[in-house]
Amino acid sequence: MKITRIEAIPYRLPVRRNFTWAGSQQALGSFVMVRIETDAALIGYGEAIALPDWGGDWGRKGGETPGTVIELVRTLLGPALIGHDPTEIERAHATMDGLLRGNTYAKAAIDMALHDLWGKAVGLPVHKLLGGTVRDGVRIAHMVGLMPEREAIEEATAAVKDGVTALQIKGGVEPERDIRLVKALRQALGPDVFLRLDANQGYRRAKRALGVLAKIGPGVIDMLEQPVMGHDEMAAVTAAASVPVIADESCWDPRDALELVQARAADAISIYLAKAGGIAKARRVAAIAEAGGLTCDVNGSIESGIGNAANVQFALATPVAVTPSVIPITAPAGTHPNAVGGHYFEDDIVTEPFAVAGGMILPLTRPGLGVEVDEKKLAKYRLD
Repeated sequence: MKITRIEAIPYRLPVRRNFTWAGSQQALGSFVMVRIETDAALIGYGEAIALPDWGGDWGRKGGETPGTVIELVRTLLGPALIGHDPTEIERAHATMDGLLRGNTYAKAAIDMALHDLWGKAVGLPVHKLLGGTVRDGVRIAHMVGLMPEREAIEEATAAVKDGVTALQIKGGVEPERDIRLVKALRQALGPDVFLRLDANQGYRRAKRALGVLAKIGPGVIDMLEQPVMGHDEMAAVTAAASVPVIADESCWDPRDALELVQARAADAISIYLAKAGGIAKARRVAAIAEAGGLTCDVNGSIESGIGNAANVQFALATPVAVTPSVIPITAPAGTHPNAVGGHYFEDDIVTEPFAVAGGMILPLTRPGLGVEVDEKKLAKYRLD
């Protein structure tokens, strides 16, 4: 089997409501599909949700846009892979890395499509290729974006009513607001809902973050996500915090993971396929976390159906991915099982909704990523 064509297609989905977080400037819903065709009449799909305003510590990572992803796939990365065997994924990464530094979103979209093709070629879902499932489903957390406190409480309460058992609460802009909100949520939702406060580096310094934790008090939040910037500041928070601290912006790739473990800068790592550069490299991040005694989640930037499928496949087969993950529940228009929980978009480009039960996304069992693209929907939402 050989690659014969690689396309990059921009599209946009309608959102249920606007979601934002500290430092974000771009509205959700814009994606780039990577479609890889082969001489065996098999097609693989990948996805990038490139954000120009989000990156790692000190602005050293990220900075991609849909336009840069499209340009690089069409003019550099794609042409270099024509004629390659799509199941030789490590060779594909070596080729891409030899041509281009960074730009992990573009590379991750290609990596997803290659894994999709590999699974389709052998008739197995991607989680089987990664060693099989280690859990019955992926427990999801619903993201409550930056919004007025009353709206945030309504959003969170509705998500829990839908059966979601974990929440990621965005904060980091107004600490006093964050303190009031998480206390109100704990009182409203009771002790059994997992509450994770995500400051997206907004508290900046360890002393400020620890002050916020002290005012929140014990028994309110279950996890604090990326409160500050840089491994030194993260290590200071992790050493003093009474709750687990999970790194997001501070850990993109395997090298970041190694340095984070060495610095004792977190108790857990939030793995993004896009940050790492795809499934193949995300597995290395997970392996380093496991060796260092850290747990993980599998998170993202609110992907559409293709990216969500890749995240689910990876999470199903990754032993350390035990923390509830912010993975949307994908569903075409009119088929979403929830009013709010995991419901970010009003439609999608895949043909069937994800199956859910008990606050978990259940395994996708079709070959490859486990989803089928609705070409009519893609034509409706594509932007080029």
